[in-house]
Amino acid sequence: MFRLREFRLNSLPISGKLLCTLFLVCIGIGYVFCQLNLYLSYNRADGRMGLSLQDIVITFHGQPDMLLIESKLTGTMKKNLDSERDRNSLINWAKRGARKEKFSDVKGIIIKNCLKCHTVGGEASFAPFDKLSMVADTFTRINKGVPISRLITLSHIHMISIGMIFALTGAIFLFTPINEKLKIALLIFPFGSLMMDIFSWWLTKLVPIFAITVLVGGIFSVIAFLIQFVISILTMWSRKCENAG
Repeated sequence: MFRLREFRLNSLPISGKLLCTLFLVCIGIGYVFCQLNLYLSYNRADGRMGLSLQDIVITFHGQPDMLLIESKLTGTMKKNLDSERDRNSLINWAKRGARKEKFSDVKGIIIKNCLKCHTVGGEASFAPFDKLSMVADTFTRINKGVPISRLITLSHIHMISIGMIFALTGAIFLFTPINEKLKIALLIFPFGSLMMDIFSWWLTKLVPIFAITVLVGGIFSVIAFLIQFVISILTMWSRKCENAG
């Protein structure tokens, strides 16, 4: 009689091992691209290459003493506007209240450099520059970090999608022949790291110091995934495990 508690990965036929291995590899590649996407999205928030605590603070908490447009043009959008003179022109117009009578001073810069993304159907369609009133509103906002509505969207997407990844890889890892207490700890580890990471986004929104736990939670999530991935693959294909089984 088949007993689930006694089932181990190394007892699978070759076809079963290939299925599990290919699934883990595909999930692993997808997870790598997920981390790269996060890195590329936030690594220039402070205007410098490389992900830092300051990038995390600016992304989630913002810079209450700085206009959003100034923060963006000296950070993530700096690469989209190479001319320092044009950047300063936009920032100075914004600091002076983005007045309608002075719009002609920056209109050409916006049309040339901004409208390709800040329009309906563009990458930044959430902040369209099709009307002067919209431009003025965007340019005079204080950088308060990720809006609550956007944070809710990011939180539910990441909690569900990455949680499902950990559940599926964990279901395979569940049948590795390692110590039961260690297995329980390693099954909890990725979910705890994921919750630490996402809950820290909200805490960082309120208190910048929690940017540290965002970084730690993200690193722990990657480590947890790698541990499960490596142990699952090794025990599945190891001849030693097969002989022990």
